[in-house]
Amino acid sequence: MDFSAIQEEIHGQAREQLDRLCEGIGVPESHRHLVTGRPEAEIPTQAKAVNGDLIVVGSHARWGLALLLGSTTDGVMHGADCDVLAVKVDIED
Repeated sequence: MDFSAIQEEIHGQAREQLDRLCEGIGVPESHRHLVTGRPEAEIPTQAKAVNGDLIVVGSHARWGLALLLGSTTDGVMHGADCDVLAVKVDIED
């Protein structure tokens, strides 16, 4: 099956959301980056490409199987050449 049309639609929607968010907080287009792939690999790669010195990621508490498998935050922390700040983002009910 050819999934290219679906991938293009997903990429287009992601670009729209990124632009909407960035415009709201004043991030210029030159500082917006949209890449596809595994986040735990792509985030450190992009940080290195733009000579970033800090990656900030959200972290959720993990239990059980998720703890054994690891998380995106853990992957970014171990794959990055720069500092990583993990911020707890759990929402209380």
